[in-house]
Amino acid sequence: MEINPEFLSQCFLHTLSPAPEPRRAAEAKLTEAADSPNYALAVLRLVAEPSVDEQIRHAAAVNFKNHLRSRWAPSAESSFSPILDAEKGQIKSLIVSLMLSSPPRIQSQLSESLSLIGKHDFPKSWPSLLPELISNLHAASGNSDYVSVNGVLGTANSIFKKFRYQYKTNDLLLELKYCLDNFAAPLLEIFLRTAALIDSTVSSGGGSPVTLKALFESQRLCCRIFYSLNFQELPEFFEDNMDKWMNEFKKYLTTSYPALDSSADGIAVVDDLRAAVCENISLYMEKNEEEFKGYVEGFALSIWTLLGSVSQSSSRDRLAVTAIKFLTTVSTSVQHILFANDGVIPQICQSIVIPNVRLRDEDEELFEMNYIEFIRRDMEGSDLDTRRRIACELLKGIATNYRTRVTELVAVQIQNLLTSYAANAAANWKDKDCAIYLVVSLASKKAGGTSVSTDLVDVENFFAQVILPELRSQDVNGFPMLKAGALKFFTVFRSLIPKPVAVQLFPDLVRFLGAESNVVHSYAASCIEKLMLVKDDGGRPRYNSADITPFLQGLMSNLFNALKFPESEENQYVMKCIMRVLGVAEVSPEIAAPCIAGLTSILNEVCKNPKNPIFNHYLFESVAVLVRRACERDISLIPAFETSLFPSLQIILANDVTEFLPYAFQLLAQLVELSRPPISPNYMQIFTLLLSPDSWKRNSNVPALVRLLQAFLQKASHELNQEGRLSQVLGIFNRLVSSPSTDEQGFYVLNTVIENLDYGVIAPYMVHIWNALFTRLQNKRTVKFVKSLLIFMSLFLVKHSSANLVDTMNAVQPNIFMVILEQFWIPNLKLITGPIEVKLAAVASSRLICESPSLLDAAAIRHWGKMLDSVVTLLSRPEEDRVEDEPEMPDIAENVGYTATFVNLYNAGKKEEDPLKDIKDPKQFLVASLANLSAHSPGNYPQIISENLEPANQAALLQLCTTYNCPIV
Repeated sequence: MEINPEFLSQCFLHTLSPAPEPRRAAEAKLTEAADSPNYALAVLRLVAEPSVDEQIRHAAAVNFKNHLRSRWAPSAESSFSPILDAEKGQIKSLIVSLMLSSPPRIQSQLSESLSLIGKHDFPKSWPSLLPELISNLHAASGNSDYVSVNGVLGTANSIFKKFRYQYKTNDLLLELKYCLDNFAAPLLEIFLRTAALIDSTVSSGGGSPVTLKALFESQRLCCRIFYSLNFQELPEFFEDNMDKWMNEFKKYLTTSYPALDSSADGIAVVDDLRAAVCENISLYMEKNEEEFKGYVEGFALSIWTLLGSVSQSSSRDRLAVTAIKFLTTVSTSVQHILFANDGVIPQICQSIVIPNVRLRDEDEELFEMNYIEFIRRDMEGSDLDTRRRIACELLKGIATNYRTRVTELVAVQIQNLLTSYAANAAANWKDKDCAIYLVVSLASKKAGGTSVSTDLVDVENFFAQVILPELRSQDVNGFPMLKAGALKFFTVFRSLIPKPVAVQLFPDLVRFLGAESNVVHSYAASCIEKLMLVKDDGGRPRYNSADITPFLQGLMSNLFNALKFPESEENQYVMKCIMRVLGVAEVSPEIAAPCIAGLTSILNEVCKNPKNPIFNHYLFESVAVLVRRACERDISLIPAFETSLFPSLQIILANDVTEFLPYAFQLLAQLVELSRPPISPNYMQIFTLLLSPDSWKRNSNVPALVRLLQAFLQKASHELNQEGRLSQVLGIFNRLVSSPSTDEQGFYVLNTVIENLDYGVIAPYMVHIWNALFTRLQNKRTVKFVKSLLIFMSLFLVKHSSANLVDTMNAVQPNIFMVILEQFWIPNLKLITGPIEVKLAAVASSRLICESPSLLDAAAIRHWGKMLDSVVTLLSRPEEDRVEDEPEMPDIAENVGYTATFVNLYNAGKKEEDPLKDIKDPKQFLVASLANLSAHSPGNYPQIISENLEPANQAALLQLCTTYNCPIV
């Protein structure tokens, strides 16, 4: 059915209405029409109709682009019906010519649409695109129609960008060759033609800015295409024509264009081209240094000169940064000799580094108006594309080969800046900030650690003379950027500041939490938080609860008050500090009560609109660590904590606050584990809800629900065997274990059942359990599943005997135990990792070969020997290969968002229980069990061992017997 153009025109007109009713009605009609065949084609034809109002055509072009994005190649999970091939063919035949004949705003949308199609279809499914673009490029160039020229180049730029970002594969290189064979020569032709037009326009009196802007934009697009086509490797065509390209590139760095330099827009156009040139020559410097070496000196001098004329205006930042990056690349290459001449490094420092490191008005504005972005750039290292950071990177690059000269020079510069500050502190405070920034930014981070060092200054002396006066200042609001710099210095060099000095400054850090500047109280919180993590040699924490106890009440009060400052209501640095301090401090009832009240108040507020995932994560970690530290120390606090937390957790559950459900379940698990029997009715209500199949529909909630279910299985084992609850639990296990994405969680449930219930209770269900496991083993076997199965069988054996293990398995199918043993247990035992898991598997396997009649039978000699070989292999691995260290609490990645993934609460984590606490050494247990067996069940064990154990394992077993004085072989 054809879609009426008038209908579409009216719909797009109404989508522009400021009134919500007609706008929503029109959007609904368009959504419905979008499922009709040839919808995209009808919209494209409306876009192409010159008699229709341009606003309507623009709205239609945006709709067309979004329609293609969702339906040209929809994912398997998408609910959208794909555009049919016949319609796709017609769209591809029309779009290039329509794009080039459209007004600029519409052309931009159609160019993006073309790029979306090209992403999926070019070149294999759209071989006509490149010839059509080249044909139009020649025609537009011949007519000096630079609107169309730039339309073609903009499209080519978009479809060639993939060569920058995709991995080098044979398919990608074949596509690149196709593009080079067809487009490299036309690209150079239009580049040189446009260059000649610019030259003639400028030489004949400057030319009009409008004309020049179009020409410069064309050259910029040519440069971006150059970058894409050269990114993977140096093509032969570009190597053969390098002179032509480089001569023009250099000209744009050294020539002035008065007609454009007289306006901000004009300067921006020239700067954009120059920045693109800098990126191209940096690419050649990094990837094609040998072929490019003859041009390096000329470009270095040109850029050096250019930087001297680039103002400090933020509008020129991109040019400054890309230009300095090129010099940085040169400084670390074999061409670094360019910096060796007398006077070069001092001049670079004086004319490039210091001017770009000094604070600008824009930096002060960002500090005051957008503290989150300021900190992201300043403290978190995401400022590589800022002038301040890249200028310091240039110094670091030069210091790679000229460390002594750079160090001496910068040390003098720092002293000069501090002298200037001392002469007039109020007027020259930016000089002191510059000095501090240089010391911090040029510090060297030690490999594999968090500690830093510097050759520029004596850190303790600099700290005492320069930093301490700022930190001791009683006016926390005066010169806030200097205060922030001092706090940052303290944070960065925290491991080098002696403990007595740092402890004396704790009260000052607490005071700075009350600073009005968001950056200052954030940096104070960050400094305290990072100090809590400092470790001395040997891994012992430098600061403990005794160090912060004298200031704890004021510290917690100021931290919570800092969250009341405007814009800091969800300050992640303050909340992270709260979490860290509670993890170190001795939390008395006097501290715990206001803390839990403050945290639950914040929790209730953020439940209304969760928008800052990092802050919210640290909020829940703070609650979890407070519960753990306070309630484990004083169980009488548990009822008060439950009273405070239950309403907040009920809000999350009742309102289905999706982002917070996993956190709520983990906190509930923590509270259940801390509670004393009998389980309260409140918890039993949650237990009933937990056993409902509906609760388990969201996969993102499963790990947290399992964590909560494990807590109930441990604390309410008596109630579990009532009202059919155990059947419900095993139903949950069955559902989880059947899927590879949740099978590990299913084993957590099953293992907890086995650990906490008597054999008589679980015996009637064992055939059901084995059936579920064997079905999954047969249908969707994975290494992870097999390892989990081995751990489960080992746990069952040590809890309920090898005889019950063998009998219940064989009840499913005669002799299936020996099949599982031979095919899965013996070959996969060596894959087990983790200290508790290794001990459990080794002890269970040792008991199996030394106690089980099934393996002590003469017919099972070969299995007996192979099992012993696997146990010795497992126990002979180096400790580091099989011990999984418990990590410290990880930092939450700064790009974390609310997704369908589970986020673990470190401080609410389940304590791993050792089911074999009485057995300290599994190696000793093995040889003692073998010695006992050989004493009571005589057999030709040396022969069995020599026939079935690998030579290395025979030697390892002999060594174990000698070590533990248990002669068996």
